[in-house]
Amino acid sequence: MKTFSIFEQALKFSGVDHIENIGEVASLARRDFVERESFICHTTTASVEYGCLMIENSILLRTNRSGRVYAGVEKLSALQPIIDRYMRIADVSESVFLFGQDDWRPPRHPNIRLITLNPDFRLAREWFVITHSKSMSCALVAYDEVGGDTLPEEIRYWALKTSNPNLVANLAHAVEGVIDWSLAA
Repeated sequence: MKTFSIFEQALKFSGVDHIENIGEVASLARRDFVERESFICHTTTASVEYGCLMIENSILLRTNRSGRVYAGVEKLSALQPIIDRYMRIADVSESVFLFGQDDWRPPRHPNIRLITLNPDFRLAREWFVITHSKSMSCALVAYDEVGGDTLPEEIRYWALKTSNPNLVANLAHAVEGVIDWSLAA
């Protein structure tokens, strides 16, 4: 798990040559998500958070109860302002797996599993939301290229978004493959 990167898996599975590179993006737009099945860009923390929000809201609008959601934040404390949203996502999903460094514990929920990461894990520098169900397949994965304790406005990410069902399924299987089921709280 130490060397696993969901962003690298996304690049590998997507055949990045077949993904539209929309370049430097100061602010992702809803149109980018709707009009493009898949894209890669260089962007800001705010854009990554907005992209995740669009996926999270879509999950809540499609209350299927059969899918799995995988969400990674560098530190679990980043979930504090949005934990109510994730509790609701857990209400309407089969399972929600939250990945991050163990600096805060969210409230318990029967459908939420915490996967704690050591700071030296590659996954501890990535943000992602992957949802895989019959009604929705979408993923946003982002790599913090700066790392460390920098101000949020200074952090720059490479982000890849896809709603290609095969790519999303591959990402979901890859992330499931690194979960230590004996430790998933």
